[in-house]
Amino acid sequence: MKRPLATVSIDVDPVDLHLQGYGFMDLPPDALVYDRALPRLAELFTRHGIRATFFVVGRDAAANAARLRELEDAGHEIASHSMTHPMPFVRVAMSKLKGELKSSRAALEAVCRDPIIGFRAPNWDVSPRAHAPLVEAGYRYDASGFPSLLQVPVRLLLLAKSSDPRKTFRMRPWPWTLERLPFQWEINGQRLVQFPISTSPRLRFPIYHTTRYLIGDAAFVSHLDGFVRRGEPFFYPLHGVDALGLVEDSVDARLGRHPGLDKRLDYKLDLLSRSLAEIARRFECVPYRDLLERLPIA
Repeated sequence: MKRPLATVSIDVDPVDLHLQGYGFMDLPPDALVYDRALPRLAELFTRHGIRATFFVVGRDAAANAARLRELEDAGHEIASHSMTHPMPFVRVAMSKLKGELKSSRAALEAVCRDPIIGFRAPNWDVSPRAHAPLVEAGYRYDASGFPSLLQVPVRLLLLAKSSDPRKTFRMRPWPWTLERLPFQWEINGQRLVQFPISTSPRLRFPIYHTTRYLIGDAAFVSHLDGFVRRGEPFFYPLHGVDALGLVEDSVDARLGRHPGLDKRLDYKLDLLSRSLAEIARRFECVPYRDLLERLPIA
């Protein structure tokens, strides 16, 4: 029986940029995600036969060129997560937004073998005003959709944990789309495909690794089986820090407020492995770029 398609994706936000999201500014680049988390994730993906998409911040490309090429050699896709990860992204001036999109793509293509055609906004914080600049900058898809009203409490939780609530308060609280399945825009005669995060069909519960810390194995498997039963593709985002241990990797203690960083590393890696195994058992896991040719998109 032919398995439906899925994409596992990783937002490669270094520790310093996660801390920026919580209001701690002007920190030096932190290499822990590249040096420790990505090798662990790459090993898990190899073990479970998964080819994934890594959304990388352009400013980190040159310093981590060898790591990115290793991921490409293993069949994974490198895509853009902006140049500097500005927050709130939706409020960035148009001139800066265009610069973020173009410069991140250029920085990544300078060290990667394959063209950079995909984008995800920092913290899912995007609006349709970015669509034309994305096409202009040469992107073919955007994976920033969060089609759930639960985005509102997610924003409020970040607001409560932030040391600088003003930045979080200025992010777009409402989802810009409620479309659950991939769709496309025609912009200046060119196609821009949208790949939203996967949600349950009725409650719109977002099914990604951050919420995986909240639900048990049986509930997670039930959600996966629902996607298979409905014949829907499945999109599962996670973060690089999901493969870091706060104590074991000497992560800045201020990041202990982030989901999952209160867990032991062995627990986190086991949860990742179990989750990926269940996904790979039911779906053929390929990068987003492959879906552009293989997935019917209205």
